[in-house]
Amino acid sequence: MMGFSEFAASIGLSELQLSLGLIGFGLLVVVMIYNALRLRKTELSSTESLNVNYEDELGLIEKTEPVLDLPETKTELPVVNRIDSLIDCVIALRLPEAISGQEIISHLNQWPKSSMYPWMCEGLISQPSGTQALWEPVKVDGSYLELQTAIQLANRQGAIGVVDLSDFTSRSQALANALDAEIDLPPVNDILKEAQQLDQFAAQCDIQLGVTIIPKSNMWNLAEIKNAASKAGFQLSRNGRQFHRVINNLVIYSLIADESNFLRDDLNKASIQSVTLLLDLPKVPQLINPFRTMLNDAHLLADSINGSLVDDSGRPLIVEAVNAIEAQVNAIYQSMIQHGVSAGSSAAHRLFS
Repeated sequence: MMGFSEFAASIGLSELQLSLGLIGFGLLVVVMIYNALRLRKTELSSTESLNVNYEDELGLIEKTEPVLDLPETKTELPVVNRIDSLIDCVIALRLPEAISGQEIISHLNQWPKSSMYPWMCEGLISQPSGTQALWEPVKVDGSYLELQTAIQLANRQGAIGVVDLSDFTSRSQALANALDAEIDLPPVNDILKEAQQLDQFAAQCDIQLGVTIIPKSNMWNLAEIKNAASKAGFQLSRNGRQFHRVINNLVIYSLIADESNFLRDDLNKASIQSVTLLLDLPKVPQLINPFRTMLNDAHLLADSINGSLVDDSGRPLIVEAVNAIEAQVNAIYQSMIQHGVSAGSSAAHRLFS
């Protein structure tokens, strides 16, 4: 059998070099094993936090002890107000030379500050040769080689119309003239058709799910609802009309008590006939599993205020109904992913606004 020194010599290394190499390789293997174990532990912890137990009102599912608390779920906050060709009409302006952001903004200041369909303008900043182009919202102290203006094609008010679109394209053409820039204007009819298709897709996915709790005996007063919601970790909105379930600074769903105001109405008057948890589905990431989380909260709240869960027709919410709703939820999520506008993304927040 070949000795250690002979093996080292056969591959052109000294005994010391081979020994150090083997030690380094061993340390690398140890580090890789440690990282793999830590990643597996994190995945298991995340999975446990998303597996929410719930019970149905007919006792078809085993009841769990009420614990009015939710583990925090890691999620990215949506980044808004960036041009997205999936939901925006984008117009390119090629400048003859680099132009300061201050000059560009002086022209943009004449554009409407707010409109039903938001517009944006981004500029291409100078980058070293061979690096990826970097676009950013136009800044006063910036210098830009190209521009792109954009207007949102649809929102919850519907698709953009010919008047708003024509006004936007006219302003973009005027900006190009002022900056002596070449402009690429897509055909207006094509843009309007794209806007209609986007609006149809949004309408199919624009679902707000509600879970209603009704009292088993006497009506509630707002003080009872407020105490239960606060104990469960909900946060009261600034206007006092609803409570929010917030995870990592993201509103997951809201709690509404017969359209009452917790800051203005009499908290001790027994007049509340129902409490509703409302989920704006397209705005919440699928990873959070918001429907199951909301359903779990509803059951726990019902236990704390002696209530029952019902559907839109006032019938007990049974497991078959829950499964049907969940299937619809998953279908919506998949449709949004296929269209490139995943639930909870910045594009979804803009489209469903």
